This record gives sequence, structure tokens and C-alpha cells, in this order.
Amino acid sequence: MRAKRLQVIVIMGIATFFMSGLNAVEVRAEKKGEPIVVGAPVPRASAYGQNGERGMILAAEEINAAGGVKVNGVMRPLKLEIIDTRDEEPGVPTSAVLRAIEKLILQKDSDVIVGGPCMSECGMAAMDLYARYKIVDIVSIGCYTPSWDQKVAKNPEKYKYSFRASGSVKWYIKEALDLLSNINSKYGFNKLFVSIDDSLMCRKAAGIVEKLAKKSGWDIVGRDKHPIGTTDYSSALTDCKKSGAQVMFMWAYSPETSILLKQWADMEIPALPIGFIGAAEDPGFWKATNGKCAYSVVTLSETGNVPSEATSRSMDFYNSFKKRWDVPPRSTGCVSAYEALYVLKDAVERAGSLEDDALIQALEKTNLPTVRGTVRFDKNHQIVYGYDPKQSVLGCWVQWQNGKRVQIFPSVAATAGIKMPPWLK
Repeated sequence: MRAKRLQVIVIMGIATFFMSGLNAVEVRAEKKGEPIVVGAPVPRASAYGQNGERGMILAAEEINAAGGVKVNGVMRPLKLEIIDTRDEEPGVPTSAVLRAIEKLILQKDSDVIVGGPCMSECGMAAMDLYARYKIVDIVSIGCYTPSWDQKVAKNPEKYKYSFRASGSVKWYIKEALDLLSNINSKYGFNKLFVSIDDSLMCRKAAGIVEKLAKKSGWDIVGRDKHPIGTTDYSSALTDCKKSGAQVMFMWAYSPETSILLKQWADMEIPALPIGFIGAAEDPGFWKATNGKCAYSVVTLSETGNVPSEATSRSMDFYNSFKKRWDVPPRSTGCVSAYEALYVLKDAVERAGSLEDDALIQALEKTNLPTVRGTVRFDKNHQIVYGYDPKQSVLGCWVQWQNGKRVQIFPSVAATAGIKMPPWLK
């Protein structure tokens, strides 16, 4: 079919030559190449996995609709090969997650890996897999552990294939402390009550926040460590009220935190809830709590998940995602996974190749304006976060106000200020 089309074009060109008396006729036929196979490991049972999958599908559709990725003059479409890694399901061993990724490499002939896994221990183990098979990966869902920097720094040559475009616990903690500092300056609050899920990650993260908050002038007046699955928080909330805390800092991912915030509102606890609250990220959380989540402050990790004019692409992404999936972007993974395919496109086109070393060098020089700001990677291949969208990507802290999540931090992306519950004087 292509040969026949080319033949017709040539004949028409010759006819034009004789009819117009031109000295030469240039015949152009756009070249189209084989798809670039992008292996996408995704934990489909988790909200973060679903976020990332939707973000990647949207980006691939946009890129392909615009012609694909240009590699040495040839336009090549992206082909997503998505596999369920199940790494956030109970009882799924790391070895099973790695087998799923290995299938993408060996059976699906992936040119590059973009996506998860989400769980940090699985993501860290996968780095050795990518090193063994010499295949570039761009982590865009999960794997926030500070151990990433340590692992890459100890052996940069071995782990040169891995880039992390998702978040970092180190940055999330800094953002939380900076937000607390702003609240301290504006309202004079300095008493903190800490409430966490009893898990290793939550304990460690909260411990770091406590230590650094003390250094910046906060008084830790109480603590609550509840088992995952707790359904009654009244005792802990009573302790919080008695402690005189003005802020209740939370680090909890279990869905039962919806019960905690309902009881917080019913008991009119005079401490503003702030933190990493998994259930409160969801756009449907207002309805799920009958509006009792009002005033709670939660991180969505990535600017672009709520309406914002932080960058020229923030609203475009928000509107496109909502139109494509009939729901607003949720939180972690929606933006980062979407951006990762544009980062890949940019690097491949600058490298002019999918060859590993050329692609790695191009990724290391990435300086791409995107939804969250400007994507750049540091020496450990970690995406650079900050507060200037021209130099870094932005996080996203929102407060539930009048049924909506509105961005209140960082200030360059904020669309509203913090509101206090009427019972908090």
C-alpha cells in the first residue's frame, strides 16, 4: 500500500515538472517506524498504581496523536505494555514483582521501562534487575525511600540505568517542615501532636519530622501510634485535646483515617490536622466523610492535581485528565507518570537513539518545562524538587475547603490561604 502511494506521488511530481517547467521536483514521504515499546510495571490494586496508569495512558495518547517520537527523522509511536506487579497487595513477595518486570524485558521486548513498582523495597530491588539487563528505567510511581540516593551514590556506574521522576520522602519532610514554619510565623502556633499508623515507614518518617520540628521551635506535646485498621480514635483525640496542641501532624495511609477525621470534627478537637493522609487525597473524600474532612491539610505530592496556574501546562493537564477519565487527578503518580513519557520523548529525540548510553546521557541533561515545573535530575538521577518552577518541580499541599481540594502550598502555586475551623481559636 505504501509503495503504491509513493508511486502515485512520484507520477504526480513528474507531471508537475513538465507542466510548470520547474527544474526539479522534491517528493516528500513521511517515514514511520516501529513502535517504541514502553514496559509499564503498575500495581493495579493500589490507588497510586491506578493514578500512574491513567497518567501514562493519557500521555501516550497525546504523543501518538501528535505523530509520535522522532528518532533520526523517523516518527515512531509509543506502545505501552502494562503489567500488574501487585506489589501493594498483601502477601505478594518481591520475587513475584521482579518476575513481572522481567517478563516486560524478555517477553515484551521493552525498549525502556517507565512506571513502578510502587513499594520501596520492590523498587530498590528492581534497580539491580535493570542493571543486569542494561535497560533504562524512569520510576514515576512510588519508591520514595531515601535509600535511593545512598544506593546510587555508592555505585553510580552500576545503577546509571535508573532515574526517579517520582517523589522523595526527604523532600516531602522538608515541605512539611516549611509549611509548619509558615503556620508558626503567621498564627504563632508552636504545639504539635503527632498521630501515625503503626508501620515502619510511618514511624521512621514521623520520627524525623519530630526531631526537626523541635529544632525549629515546635513543642511535641503528645503522640498517638495506632494499629492499621483502627476504627475508634476517640481516646487518642481526647489526649490531643488535653495536650493543648494547635496542630495535629499525621502520617497515615490507611483508609480508616476517614473515621479519625470524622471523630475529630464531631469532637471539635482544637488542633489543625496536617500531613500525609492517604484517604484524604481522594476527590471523593468530602462525600465519604459527609464534609467532616473540612479544614484538613494533606499533601497530593504533585502540583497539577488540583487547579493551579503554577506553570503554563498545569491547567491543561488538569482539564485533559478530567476529560479523559471523568474524574479529577487524584494524587501521587497522576502527574509524574504523565510527565515521564514526555521526559522520555524529549531525551530520545535529543539523543537521536534508544541506545542505552546515549539515552542515559540525554536524560542526565534533561531541562524540560512540564506540568509541575521544570524536570531536571541531580547526580543521583533523582528528580529535582524545589519552590521555583523554572528550576525544579513543585509539590502540592491542599486544604479541603467547601467540598474541594484547594492548593495552599507552595506559595508559587497556591490558589488560597489556610482557613481555620471555627472551634480553633
